[in-house]
Amino acid sequence: MYMKNWLQDKYVILSGASSGIGRELCKILIARFGAKVLGIGRNEEKMLSLKTELGENAEHFDYTLFDVSKREEWEQLKERLVKQNIAPCLLINNAGSFPTFNTVLNTNPETFERIMQTNYFSIVYAVNALSPLLSGSGKNTPAIVNIASSAALCTVAGTAAYSASKAAVKSYTEALAIEEKGKKYVGLICPGTTATDLFSSDEHTKNSALDIIAMPAHKMAKKIAKKILKRKRRAVVGWDAKLMNFTTKIMPVKGLFLIRGVMKASKSKVFTEVFDYKSEKK
Repeated sequence: MYMKNWLQDKYVILSGASSGIGRELCKILIARFGAKVLGIGRNEEKMLSLKTELGENAEHFDYTLFDVSKREEWEQLKERLVKQNIAPCLLINNAGSFPTFNTVLNTNPETFERIMQTNYFSIVYAVNALSPLLSGSGKNTPAIVNIASSAALCTVAGTAAYSASKAAVKSYTEALAIEEKGKKYVGLICPGTTATDLFSSDEHTKNSALDIIAMPAHKMAKKIAKKILKRKRRAVVGWDAKLMNFTTKIMPVKGLFLIRGVMKASKSKVFTEVFDYKSEKK
């Protein structure tokens, strides 16, 4: 158990709880911090397996299934929490979607809309609906943590829809933090590359830049959890994220092309639609 644990026996709402960082965060919040977690996702099979994985701690986990991009679903969750007299102390907006890598001109408008709805507007809906229910007092004011991405700090080639959505999350969270100063703890977390199914089947990533950079989900979640417990208002997690953040600060334009060069040099199949490996010059 960590020192100054303000989550013990408190309710936490966590979106994107069924897999990846969200799943690992859920386990940490319950097992290490003693929190009660209501996870939000769309895959009941994954939720049930998580409950099984939690073992004796399963009683501290409940879940609800809905599409976070639907505003009405958040309003219904609010009504449910009010009826059950549940006042969570923390809302973690972690749910997100990542489309396949592609160029801006080859990405259809529908993809931009879908990613923006899932990654950005879901947070707006969640905060608007649940903020009035959040509890806390003294130093432990009500808390909202939004998970953005290193892509919010450094736009990555082939990820226009994703980078734009995460940049929106960053700006929204910063504005919320300024406006709610003294009333709420509002945190912005920008994690770097995390090992997911996206790269697992790509033999080109073995011993490549991506393979070296990607951090296991459980390790990333552990680092994020520590930042939340310390009530950090802004945290860049992962050495690649820190490097991207630093590079674009000192070289706002050239830095983007430097990152692009690293991506191309990895020769991963996931970038096939972004780079012409046969004819494009570096």
